[in-house]
Amino acid sequence: MRKIKLRALTVTDKHKTLEWNNQDDIKQLYAGHPFPVNMEMETDWYENILRSNIPTTVFGIELIKEKKLIGITILKNITLIHRKAEFAIFIGDKDERGKGYSTLAMMKTLDFGFNQLGLNRIYLNVLKNNKSAIKLYEKIGLSKEGEIRKSIFKDGQFYDECIMSILNKEYNK
Repeated sequence: MRKIKLRALTVTDKHKTLEWNNQDDIKQLYAGHPFPVNMEMETDWYENILRSNIPTTVFGIELIKEKKLIGITILKNITLIHRKAEFAIFIGDKDERGKGYSTLAMMKTLDFGFNQLGLNRIYLNVLKNNKSAIKLYEKIGLSKEGEIRKSIFKDGQFYDECIMSILNKEYNK
């Protein structure tokens, strides 16, 4: 049964994604921007992603029945010459976490990357202490390739990252 769909973000989603980008738990678990995000910054980001799908494709994760945006999934740094892209995901709506939507959204995004864009490799960096994300990625079939030591500085300390990836032939076996 289809519970979610991936869809393009629209400017009407901006207030919701701005709220998510300022949630402490999102900032804590992801290696991205540690600073508060204001509406001007969110607007600039939207202007970039709404203009082009290369090198970054952003999907909204929407519950079909409720027509409710609950998160985003991203393929960024898409390189068509080398057929690779970096992956990111989060469920911003706290009430919708732990229900399997990340797994479904990730599978749909990988399917798009491998079977629509013709990518060969999709990779990601994840904080080594983000155990739930690593468990999800391994369940889907990503392999740990290595570790980047003390590469992220947050809250006065350095954190390690894991590099993980999946190849087209592993996904489509």
